[in-house]
Amino acid sequence: MITNTLAEYIASTGSRRLPEAVRLAAVHHLIDTMAAMISGSTLEARAGAIAFAREISGREEATVVGTDLTVSAEAAALANGMFAHADETDDSHGFSVTHPGCSVIPAALAIGERLGTSGEILLRSIVTGYDVGTRVAAAIGGGDFMVRYHHCSFGGIFGAASAAAAMLGLDPAGASNTLTFATHLASGSTCWVRDPAHVEKSFVFGGLPAHNGVKAALFGRTGIPTSTAPLEGVPGLFAGYAETAKPELAVEALGERFEVQRTAIKKWSVGSPCQAALDSIEALLREHRFRADDVADIHVTLPERRVLITRSEVPNLNLSHLLALFIVDGGVTFASVHDHARMTDPAVLALRSRVRIEARPGAHRRDHAIITLTLRDGRTFLKQPETVRGQPEDPMNTDEVMDKASGLIVPVLGKEKADALIGMLLSIETLDDLRKLRPVPHLPASGNRSLG
Repeated sequence: MITNTLAEYIASTGSRRLPEAVRLAAVHHLIDTMAAMISGSTLEARAGAIAFAREISGREEATVVGTDLTVSAEAAALANGMFAHADETDDSHGFSVTHPGCSVIPAALAIGERLGTSGEILLRSIVTGYDVGTRVAAAIGGGDFMVRYHHCSFGGIFGAASAAAAMLGLDPAGASNTLTFATHLASGSTCWVRDPAHVEKSFVFGGLPAHNGVKAALFGRTGIPTSTAPLEGVPGLFAGYAETAKPELAVEALGERFEVQRTAIKKWSVGSPCQAALDSIEALLREHRFRADDVADIHVTLPERRVLITRSEVPNLNLSHLLALFIVDGGVTFASVHDHARMTDPAVLALRSRVRIEARPGAHRRDHAIITLTLRDGRTFLKQPETVRGQPEDPMNTDEVMDKASGLIVPVLGKEKADALIGMLLSIETLDDLRKLRPVPHLPASGNRSLG
């Protein structure tokens, strides 16, 4: 049975030895997600997430990252999950169409702080969360499920619940109960696309699944009797979405293929469809040293589904704006891609008017942007990338992950605290108690900080 197989896998987390490449990937995703939480804590999601965490919390168990606030594990998971996906900085898993880090890691950290768990168990639990959550999301249909039904926040809750159950050290019965409660708590609608501020998306992708995942694991620990096969059978999760479900994917290569290694870390703090285009424009600028006034035309083609995303009025999702901004400034930063004022910058608008973005017939939804750059002197250059830096096929190394994290954390906490935190995360396996992370990422919880 699928449920039993997943439950046994979750329960065996504590005794599982991670291959070195898997361990390093988990460290990279922990650093990257922590950086996303801290930078995200400065954005619009901050005030509401903190207010709600205070409202529902009755205990001081886990830290709301980027603040001096300690709340219940469930409340911390919700706030930190929202921070982690407050924009487009966090990781993404293409096959399942999920953002596993923003739900799995806040949930695991919340339970870890509550119990004083070791960093070694944290890493193993993160790997388990990525393995289960992405597989369940793929098994209910991935992108097809998102378009036809709801959204793959479903994968987020199963990942968060599995990681939390592993942190709690639940046996197979407790892990099975956790999966049952996760099935009942799974939710999330794609109506978030109509929210121009991106705050609702942070709740659907990060806060909701992280919070409900912790709740499912805590329920699973109680021993309350539950149904024994919530995923398979009729009625069951997969039967409810029979038009898209492929249940066999839920356990495919489980324990042999580790999904944390198939999850991308974004080089740029922008939407996934924009990553390849920014890689290409960076390379073109480096190779040909042109300026904004030299550009006659930029033609970009993308899969149709990705074109819709890149026309958003959110600055770090709008590709024509990002390309123009990159050329005008000679690069982009976290602050610049979140600066709404730059959307009306005359220099940026002038160049943006010469950027054309069109759907590419026959392109697969995960295909990359193709750019044709034409300069006023008549020269034309084509960039047709087969891979994107940070994708599983072309992963960033430790130095690159650290550089990205530092760029996100330093503006919020300062260099000394940023360096200390990144150093602790790099050697997380030597940490005997996750509560020792608490003194590092602290700023007053009052107020609503903003970078742009």
